[in-house]
Amino acid sequence: MATAIYLRQSRDRDGNELAVSRQREDCEKLCADRGWTDTVEYVDNNVSASNRRVARPAYRRMVADIAAGRIDGVVVWDCDRLYRQPRELEDFIDLADERHLRLATVTGDIDLSTDNGRLFARIKGAVAKAEGERKSARWKRSNEQGAMAGKWTATHRPFGYTMTGEPQEPEASLLRSAYTDVLEGKSLRRIAVEWNEKGVPTVRGAAWTNNRIRRMLLSPRYAAMRVLRGEVVGKGTWTPLVDEDTWRGVGALLRDPERAICTTFEIAHMG
Repeated sequence: MATAIYLRQSRDRDGNELAVSRQREDCEKLCADRGWTDTVEYVDNNVSASNRRVARPAYRRMVADIAAGRIDGVVVWDCDRLYRQPRELEDFIDLADERHLRLATVTGDIDLSTDNGRLFARIKGAVAKAEGERKSARWKRSNEQGAMAGKWTATHRPFGYTMTGEPQEPEASLLRSAYTDVLEGKSLRRIAVEWNEKGVPTVRGAAWTNNRIRRMLLSPRYAAMRVLRGEVVGKGTWTPLVDEDTWRGVGALLRDPERAICTTFEIAHMG
């Protein structure tokens, strides 16, 4: 049977997996030192363990493999990479006890088969959960403060802007034209077709569709309006690509039920 190497990083803004790479190097060294040569890697990069509603695909696969008897040991950099929720730890303890699982960490082993080992794991789990809650509270307060100040924020680059909030050409001009075109009666499908024919990709390199154009034009960001929890809370400090009246006018058109019916009819009779 194999030893699982579980690697996790909560947030990887640049997608370079540097933290995961560092964990991998240390975990592989630990396995080599112990002569555990048959290893299987499970990676959850840019995945938080603090929120139980967030799925960890690799973790779930690993647990399934342990339950199926394909894994007899787990190596992680530290226990907080493995779990952050006390209830998740209890499930893992039960599984480890049932399968006689060995657990090794770069920062020190925890023997889940002993009372002291389980106590230590539970204490670490409680500390990790408290740390996550404090971090979440700080993040929410910081986000609220930034929103009230109109501060730019982005988790990925939006079409028409750089990551730091400066207009990016030719995308910015295309967006301005799209707002004007909609007000003059052009369909979203026609805009998407024209952009695709010109070879203009989305930020992620995909083709344009009606829904992608619609979601983008409805975003308050392009009128430099700051949003907090789905609600506009004030003006942003960055350069708008369209004025507020234009943005609201396009929004009213796109939300018009009659326009939605016409769009559905148009799609149904394409070609």
